[in-house]
Amino acid sequence: MSESSIGISKSDQHQQQQKRDTQDLAPKVKETIDRVGVSGLKSALTLRASSETQEDHFLADIDMFIDLDTERKGIHMSRLVESINEVISKRTEQPKESFEAIGRDILSELQKRHHYKRGEITLRTIIMIRRHTPVTGRPTYEPYDVEVKMMVNGNVFTKNLHVKVIGNTLCPHSLETTHGKAHVQRAEVDLWIETAAEEKILLEELIDICERSFSSPTYTVLKTVDEAAVVEEMFRNPKFVEDVARDCFKQTRNLDFKGKVRIKVVSLESIHKHNAVSEIERVFN
Repeated sequence: MSESSIGISKSDQHQQQQKRDTQDLAPKVKETIDRVGVSGLKSALTLRASSETQEDHFLADIDMFIDLDTERKGIHMSRLVESINEVISKRTEQPKESFEAIGRDILSELQKRHHYKRGEITLRTIIMIRRHTPVTGRPTYEPYDVEVKMMVNGNVFTKNLHVKVIGNTLCPHSLETTHGKAHVQRAEVDLWIETAAEEKILLEELIDICERSFSSPTYTVLKTVDEAAVVEEMFRNPKFVEDVARDCFKQTRNLDFKGKVRIKVVSLESIHKHNAVSEIERVFN
């Protein structure tokens, strides 16, 4: 049977189907939605490394949200996922240099497919950084949790960078009261920076700031002489959880950017059943 014999073309059928999309109907309760979208979408990402012939590969956990006006019942959820897939598939062939560039491209791609005023995308992954043990100089690849959130309001893009770093602290008070002995523990620093998309701040730079704020860094691999060096460094550099937060803040301020900074330090106390926490939040104008 020909299209003309049934009185409607495939194109007309498609157009009618589009008109019947439930998402485009008016909702019973006319209220704006601040954030609606998808979370927990996993995808491979490829970034261009420092050498044009090298690439870095990551498994990312992705959240993506947009706002919704009062006239539409819902969003076209598949268009969000399609925008993510479209950009990431292209970046596999022509990798970008940063997670921020990928996030910005995805939000821009979605603007072609779906109406929205405010949108955001968050990419979470683990990056591995090559370090060397302090005495033997053995190479070791250390893992760091990172999160990059790109946000757009109209045509203005901003970003929120988040890194989590593990290190060591040694208590100055116990060092004093025990005449040279002290309790030590593992600690964590979370550092968030919200600023304009154009600001040139590297995730690796933020990780280094956090790591320098501890009494000493931690390592995946340590030989005996390396272990002794780490312990000796802690005793030369005792710190309260408050000291770590302040040192991290001082270094972050030296980055000379405009925006917000938040620092949270958690000391996993070795002599208590609870943790010690210190936080700083500031706005740099």
